[in-house]
Amino acid sequence: MSEHVLLIHGDLLTKEQLDTVCDTQRIESTPKNRFQLFHYKMACTDVIWRTYLQPKEGRDDSNSMFQHVGILQPQETGRISTKPGFRCMHDIVMMVLRQPVEWQTLEKFGKSEVEWDLLVEMSEVIVHKPVSEQDQQFENQCLRNRDQLLYVDICQAMNAGDIGQVEASFLPWIYIFCVTGKHKYAAQINKFSMNLQYTYPKDLCNIIHLNLLCNPMGKSNAF
Repeated sequence: MSEHVLLIHGDLLTKEQLDTVCDTQRIESTPKNRFQLFHYKMACTDVIWRTYLQPKEGRDDSNSMFQHVGILQPQETGRISTKPGFRCMHDIVMMVLRQPVEWQTLEKFGKSEVEWDLLVEMSEVIVHKPVSEQDQQFENQCLRNRDQLLYVDICQAMNAGDIGQVEASFLPWIYIFCVTGKHKYAAQINKFSMNLQYTYPKDLCNIIHLNLLCNPMGKSNAF
């Protein structure tokens, strides 16, 4: 049996139970870990909710995520105050991130025929804005944009079948999971990443990558 690997799909609880079984049978077998991408996405949306929507003190900022949702989807404000679930949070992240503030809607922004030079100038102003101004709303917006873009990045990578980019996303999310209290997810992703890089033979890594790409639960048609 040591020459064979059984790939198993499951959530975090499934993974922990498998680890427990492997630990009790450590002499007889070598555990081979399998990470479920769909639950990885669920965990990512959950930490965005924990960071930007759950804290009541973060909702008063006129540029907060909560206020944006209140303008775009006012019927959802009550739902996002509690546990909105993966699908709701996925839609909110995509909707808020795509909403241009100055042009109000993406359609208006597209019809404005903004020239490339202006887009470059806008991006440079955003990146190089002096921190000395102590614009807390601007700083909070940059942090939220960063985390939302990290999520969009893994969605695009999964939909495109770019498993290398999915792997590259592990490290920043490990840190985010740690600071938002999702220590089990952080530990399991770190363990999985370390096994892929240093423990598993190359052929096994290729099989795991192929299994991840072929797994329909690891891909989303929502983006």
